[in-house]
Amino acid sequence: MTTPKEMNPNMLENQVVLITGAARGMGEAVATRCRERGAHLVLVDRDPQVKELAALLDATAVIGDVTDSTLAHTTVEEAVRSHGLVTGLVNVAGIHAHGGVADVTDEDWDRVLAVNLTGPMVWMRAAVPAIVAAGGGSVVNFGSIAGSHGRPDCAAYVASKSGLLGLTRSVARDYGHAHVRVNTLSPGTIDTPMFREHEAKGGSNRNDHLPRIPLGRLGTTDDVANVTAFLLSDESAYVSGLDVVVDGGRVSWT
Repeated sequence: MTTPKEMNPNMLENQVVLITGAARGMGEAVATRCRERGAHLVLVDRDPQVKELAALLDATAVIGDVTDSTLAHTTVEEAVRSHGLVTGLVNVAGIHAHGGVADVTDEDWDRVLAVNLTGPMVWMRAAVPAIVAAGGGSVVNFGSIAGSHGRPDCAAYVASKSGLLGLTRSVARDYGHAHVRVNTLSPGTIDTPMFREHEAKGGSNRNDHLPRIPLGRLGTTDDVANVTAFLLSDESAYVSGLDVVVDGGRVSWT
């Protein structure tokens, strides 16, 4: 009987990975895991706290709005100058807004789509040519199980994540010939600082979610980070255009 292959602790050695939304939560966990696996990192967030994380991980911090196309291009250019190449991109940054189609405001609609859909496009547009020049690599876009199954009272959020699934598959098809793999990672309910803050304010709590999760627990940021590291690495060399669901078996919001 064979035993499972252990994850290579140096699976991302010599890779240069850009991560948006890296200051805390899932982004922070992804950054930490990627550094542990040997990657050189450029961490992007509008939260100045990203500088503290970058100092801990011997990474470069970039503070700014992920919807800023100029920021994306200059960040990629600087990463190439500093490290010689870029091989990976992880688009974690995202926001949420409540409201069905009859009551979502123009402001919420525009901002949610700008961050959750236009943001990943902007960073892929900047980074993919550099990844091609490096001989190939991997892009991981953070989606949501809401993107494929819907969710009540969240028209803008669901639209943005559904659009991201299509965008990901489009880029995967366009750049597969250049050895660029592009996938979405769609988390279910993850125990993040943002979730706990929402819970403390009287929003949905873990007891609302647990009966719907076959594995009987919320996901952790480490659960998400481990899958992200796999998708960035050569261990997933034949995986592209896929929506990788990390939700404990929940499958949908129903």
